[in-house]
Amino acid sequence: MDAIKTVAALSLLLLSACTGTAGSDSRDVTAEECRAYYEYTYRLDGMDARQVLGEEQLAKDSATCADTGMVTRRHYDCAMAAQSVDALQACGLPNT
Repeated sequence: MDAIKTVAALSLLLLSACTGTAGSDSRDVTAEECRAYYEYTYRLDGMDARQVLGEEQLAKDSATCADTGMVTRRHYDCAMAAQSVDALQACGLPNT
């Protein structure tokens, strides 16, 4: 149940976060880093991003993430250091 809630929350955040926060290096995360971010955050919740999203959608979301600044450098660094879902949630929204 928690995994489903996390996927739904991540999907909602990705859909609602159109641009990064001004002045936060919001477009400093590459598509490769966005992909690693998605794979890692899904893995923290016990899921495989490729299985959940599919390869095509994962690639598309990664490119969109980089192009629009959906995940800021600050959030990326915090998320990639997180060792649990709680630690990830403490990082705040992806575009902050």
